[in-house]
Amino acid sequence: MDQPELEAGALGLGSSRSHRFLSRLIWVYGGFTIFAAASLSLIFVPMWNGVRAQAMEAVVSGVGGLVVSVLTMTLMVLIAAFVMTGARLRYGAVGSVFVAEGENPPYAKLLALLRVGPGQAARQGQALAIGLGALLTCVASYVLWPKAVTAPVAMAEPNLIGAIIIAVAFVSLICERMIDAFPAPLLPEAPALRRVLLITTILLALAGALEIGRGVGLNSWVYWIVMALSVIPWIVAIELSLRAFARLFLPPPQPLEAHAIADSMFLAAVTGGARAPAVLIREHLGLDFARSWALSYLYSAVTPALLATALLCWGLSGLKLIDLDQRGIYERFGAPVAVLGPGIHLLPPWPIGVMRSLEYGAIHEVKVNSMRPDSALENIPAEAVPPAATNHLWDVADPAEAEYLVASQSGGGTQGFQVVSSEIHVLYRIGLTDKDAMEAVYGAENPAQLVAEAASRIVSVYFASHTLDLVMGAQRDTLAEFLRDSLARDLASYHAGVEIVSVHIESVHPPSGAAVAYHAVQAAEINANASIFNETGRAKRMAGVAQQEAHQLLASSQAGAEEKVQDAKGEAYQFNADRKAYAEGRNSFITERTYSNLVAALSQGRLTIVDHRLSASQAPIIDLRAPAATAPAPVTPPPVPTTPEGTPAPGAPSTGATLPTPPAVPPPPSAATSTGNAPDDAALTPELEGETP
Repeated sequence: MDQPELEAGALGLGSSRSHRFLSRLIWVYGGFTIFAAASLSLIFVPMWNGVRAQAMEAVVSGVGGLVVSVLTMTLMVLIAAFVMTGARLRYGAVGSVFVAEGENPPYAKLLALLRVGPGQAARQGQALAIGLGALLTCVASYVLWPKAVTAPVAMAEPNLIGAIIIAVAFVSLICERMIDAFPAPLLPEAPALRRVLLITTILLALAGALEIGRGVGLNSWVYWIVMALSVIPWIVAIELSLRAFARLFLPPPQPLEAHAIADSMFLAAVTGGARAPAVLIREHLGLDFARSWALSYLYSAVTPALLATALLCWGLSGLKLIDLDQRGIYERFGAPVAVLGPGIHLLPPWPIGVMRSLEYGAIHEVKVNSMRPDSALENIPAEAVPPAATNHLWDVADPAEAEYLVASQSGGGTQGFQVVSSEIHVLYRIGLTDKDAMEAVYGAENPAQLVAEAASRIVSVYFASHTLDLVMGAQRDTLAEFLRDSLARDLASYHAGVEIVSVHIESVHPPSGAAVAYHAVQAAEINANASIFNETGRAKRMAGVAQQEAHQLLASSQAGAEEKVQDAKGEAYQFNADRKAYAEGRNSFITERTYSNLVAALSQGRLTIVDHRLSASQAPIIDLRAPAATAPAPVTPPPVPTTPEGTPAPGAPSTGATLPTPPAVPPPPSAATSTGNAPDDAALTPELEGETP
């Protein structure tokens, strides 16, 4: 190193070498910062699914936020030191003290015009650079803060991400060694900058190792460690910014005493330095722990312990824990060997044995040709007005519905197309067999996109090959089953390991613009069908009444005929009985029949029976007069004397009568009469003989 340059550095006049060195470091860390931020921003690019998956994994794990915040913090400190070295260099040029013979920085005139000296750079310059850098560090850490414990993103390679971060940490380690070897007289902030680069290197290496840990299934451990490490850039940035803003309330320092803000008590406590706890205790309390035997033993044993721990951790990288809802495909030297189920598995350590995690039984939903992005369900209070997105009526366009062309044919035979809107959801999952798991990992890069495109194609073909009446009139269950079977056969041909659980059809209807016309057509069809059904019911009702009347007439006729037949049978039976009786006892039958007919005849009229033992003056007479309109009062016979026992007295007239054979000569007329209803020509009452009891 040139002697004038060392002398200028000792005088605090600055050195172009230190300035160029810091500019190179800014280019290195600035490039890393821009690369990390650009890589994480790929999550918003709807292409390059593989690269997008890597960026999503870095964001979800929190490692990406840790890397960006650490690099931003380091870049902030380097820019602050760069501003200070630039002010020193300008101060040296203006003061005519050049660090090398014939050296005149091209920007010396610009710095002279800005009148930025070491004093202003140590106060306003540091406050601006450190304050802005601390703000960016905190914002980046807050935005990319890990939200929850999650599994690695599908199609992501945590090992690849971890290797890239470790490579950046190696470059940072080289920069740290270079600044450690840089002469302190030329750059007074070199020790403090070395501590910043050292903590940056350590955090980057830990971030890469944690990302590799996510690849082996240590998601919960990685989550909490990343959260703890993400706090370190916050602490350093806030401490340096407080120091920078506190300088604004102090007098401007002398040019030879002005320094950049790069020294942190937190970093000194962690990495060692002038403000390390051991140094402060030795200076203020006089206790030198370096002379302690116990601490010396710990220092000597720390290296073997770290190596043993690293070896143990490398061996434990083959210990895999698979959750109940996960499966794992074990690869040995990159070749798939077996499908592992839930549980703990001991495999060869990385990179000899690698396990690819795969879901087990999780069901996913895909909306066919939907323009609405997937969003979380919104809880709507019972009394609140529902948002417009919940209106699924036909006359309102819904972004979740897709429009399809449907074949049609007019009455004249002209063929054409019509438009129909439909909302169809497909539920799918990775197959449960080992073969499906292998096909899902190695046969399909994005199963969701594959299912969506296949479902869109099959639904479009179905609607284009059916008319509107068939589409609108088809049962949803039948249509959903047809689409499910067709989609399952189509996906099976791709060997993607995807199983279709069900196809759910929310709605199938004409577009919102034709909803009113279609409603009118439907109303007319409903009215016509209602009229047809009413007339059909009326006709069936009248036919039923006619059938009932005919049945009643037929039953009545059959009953009358049966009754006459039975009467005829009864009369025939009675006639046969009379004929048999006449054949067996002719006289008895004639007598019995005569008296029966006589009794029947006499029972139909008024009859007065006169005892034959009456006196001659009271003999009965025959009344041949026509019947009066009013029947005469009945004749009361005289009382019959009785004995005390209640029997008729001897010689008293008898009330009983028998019907003997009529005498040959009729008796003389008497005062007693017998009246009754008789035929029109005469009324005859014969004399009856009576016997006393």
